This record gives sequence, C-alpha cells and structure tokens, in this order.
Amino acid sequence: MSLLFLALGYYLLAGLGVNLAYHRCLSHRSVQLRKPLERVLISVALPAGTPIQWAGTHRFHHKCADETADPHSPVWKGFWYSHVGWYIGSSAAWVCVIYALAGPIRTLYDGWNRPRTNQQYNHLARDVAADPYYRFVSKPLPFLAACVLHVAVSYGFVYACWGWAGVGVLWAVSVVVYNLGDSIDSFGHLAGKRPFRTTHRARNNFVLGYLTLGEGWHANHHEFPESARQGLLPRQFDWTWQVILLLQLAGLASMVKVPAENRIRRRLAE
Repeated sequence: MSLLFLALGYYLLAGLGVNLAYHRCLSHRSVQLRKPLERVLISVALPAGTPIQWAGTHRFHHKCADETADPHSPVWKGFWYSHVGWYIGSSAAWVCVIYALAGPIRTLYDGWNRPRTNQQYNHLARDVAADPYYRFVSKPLPFLAACVLHVAVSYGFVYACWGWAGVGVLWAVSVVVYNLGDSIDSFGHLAGKRPFRTTHRARNNFVLGYLTLGEGWHANHHEFPESARQGLLPRQFDWTWQVILLLQLAGLASMVKVPAENRIRRRLAE
C-alpha cells in the first residue's frame, strides 16, 4: 500500500510542479508564488525541461497556436511529432514510441538534450532568465546534473525499499506523467470540445481535464492564457486551481488572475 501512496504522491507532485510552477506561474504569470516555494516546485519538476526553454517555447506556441509556425501543432506536424517528436526532432512513430515509454532513460537523455535543442524562443522568456537560479539550472551541466540526481534519488529510494517492483511501478508512473503532459500538445488540439469562437484548435478534453489536474481544459486556457484557473466552465474541476486557492489562503500565493464571468460568456460560441 505504501508503494501506491508513493506513486500517487509522485504523480501529484510532478503535476503540481509543471502545472502550477512551470505553466501558470513562470510561463503566464497568472499567479505569483512565494519565491522559495516557486523554486522548490520548479526544482522538483526539472525533468520537464529547462525553465527558460520551457517558458519561451510555450509563449511562442500561444503566439501562433495551430498556425504553420507553431512548434508542436498536430494539425500541421502530425500526432507523433506534436506528442513527443518535437523534443527530439523526429516524426518517426517508432522513435517517438520508444522515447515516450523510456521513463528514467528519457529523463537522462533529456538531461543532455533539452538544454541544447529548441532554444530559438528563449528570447521570449527574458524575465525567467533574469532569475539567477533559473538561469543556472537552464545551463547544460547543471540541468544534466539535476536530471541524474532526480533519477538516482527517486529510483535508488524505491529500489532500496521495494526492489525491482518499486522500480517498475515508478517507471510506469513516470511514463504516465510524461505522456499526460505531452497529450496536452497532441490530444489537446485534436479531441474534445471547442466552445469559443477561435481559429486555434485547442480543445476542452474531459478525460485530460481530470487526469492532468486541470490542464486538459485547454480551449479555456488558449482563450484566457492569463487565467490561473483553467476549469472556467460548469463541471470542469481544476485540481491545480484548488491548490492555488489553498496557497492563497496560506499567504503563499498572490496576484491571482481570473477572467470575469461576463467576459467568458461574451467569448462563448453561440
């Protein structure tokens, strides 16, 4: 039972690090966290990519969502490229499948690869680069060291406690976490509802909305990228938003941005 709790904790903490810290805090500045908490969450989620590259690429994606210049639109570049291929510069399905299932091996490979690729949009994240810590961990050697440490500590711990069964469970959870995040770029622009009058193809996907802790309400996010809450419509539970509310009550989050209800209604398709 304790192994299952550890797996759940890993899933939730990784999701919170990416959804709240990387995405809503750093990339969109829709919420401001106390700096020590922000840095801890970013550090926990570092296998997602370097903070500068992650924020810069994501901001560019929003500037040209589902246009030909979009770095990872499935509309123009196909499912596998948008899902994981754009990380490694490949559209070959078999290469992408191996990468998608690689778990800790993917983390180690990314430790070397991510600070050296997809850097062309870093100029859009100068505010992130202005932070000395994020500038440091975005460099090749520190980022590689962080990824190696993440794998060594997490897999070393589960092996010491549960042996190879623990390694297998953590590997499976890491594959799930990676691919749920990747699905926002792929399935999130292919499957689901488009409730707004827009040209982009971002969609609200019910399954992703719940499994990605609120990130799957992707049409809402593209319509209101400055919003700290992504579950903006009825029956759209946003777990990350609930955490933001708790952090706000505790004095650990401030400057929380949410669009007014009448503004949301005006943008809905008839």
